[in-house]
Amino acid sequence: MASQCISNVRICGIAAAVPQRVLDVKTSKAFAKEEEIEKFISSVGIERVHRCAGNMTCSDMCQAAADKLLAQLGWKSNEIDLLVFLSRSMDYFSPATSCVLHGKMGLKTDCACFDIAMGCSGWVYALSVAGSMVQCGAYRKALLLMGEEAANLAPTQRDEFEKYVTPLFGDAGTVTALEFDPSSPEMFIETYTDGTGYESIICRAGGYRIPLEPKHLDFVVDSFGQKHRLIDREIDGAAVFVFGITKAPQAVRAMLQRTGKSVEDIDYFLFHQANLMMNEQIRKKCKIPLGKCPYSLRNFGNISSASIPLTMVTQIREQLTNGAPHKIIACGFGVGLSWGTASFVLQNPVIPKLIEME
Repeated sequence: MASQCISNVRICGIAAAVPQRVLDVKTSKAFAKEEEIEKFISSVGIERVHRCAGNMTCSDMCQAAADKLLAQLGWKSNEIDLLVFLSRSMDYFSPATSCVLHGKMGLKTDCACFDIAMGCSGWVYALSVAGSMVQCGAYRKALLLMGEEAANLAPTQRDEFEKYVTPLFGDAGTVTALEFDPSSPEMFIETYTDGTGYESIICRAGGYRIPLEPKHLDFVVDSFGQKHRLIDREIDGAAVFVFGITKAPQAVRAMLQRTGKSVEDIDYFLFHQANLMMNEQIRKKCKIPLGKCPYSLRNFGNISSASIPLTMVTQIREQLTNGAPHKIIACGFGVGLSWGTASFVLQNPVIPKLIEME
């Protein structure tokens, strides 16, 4: 475990964007029977997801969210000192998508930009990295852009993909704005890794270990009757479930102990939106009241690193922007295997309404 206490950093804004295009679970061809649909919705907790159309990318959604947030914060492009893009849905293998966004957003040349290749724990990890850089005062204003697309697909393949793949993962882009502020309460972050479980969630082909070949783009039927490609995400569901319901509660309890807080002291617990069954097991193990644990799963699905900020924007925006301070514990967990928790205070952040992109 890596443990941090970050001072002088305020989370001053959060925004999110999703595609207008919606895939409804009830009309998905991934299910053969009505009973299968009902079981999926009741256990996984997802009824619909937003999916990119045409050539829209994760970075397009992140940029739309960032542009909206900057306008409402009153920040100018030449004031941004740091831009971090965290996603597995990059525009290109090279250059870094953060550099692409830098150019499109017209940021100044003395702005540091880099990508972080993480998944479901990513919001906590990015907060750790960027918060460490901002707290010394050298970087005064920072943007954390993160999101995902359900799969690496050409526009012509999207319909084929959606006929067969269970609609678990959605598409979204988010931005979190950080600012140097000596009056801000301390932020506590703890991060963890267990790389022995790296194969539990994996996209096997397309990197240097298994270079991309034409056959990797073909859909094949696996032993479960599901169609997928070798460049698509593979998940060992049983292993990931045990990992999530074990490590996430341990991490939340450790953070409460470290900060001297109880469940009653915290206003909201924000978990990565994995699936309803797993998240409810985590919530109950931590003895967290349902009202303190908002879900965005039903309408957006699992959006990896973007799920925590998206949940804030779509589920508790009005509460967080009412002027009162809110004590938050966020916990991300998943691919890597990696996980982490962050304890912080949000005081009247700027949170625009969700953006829906054509």
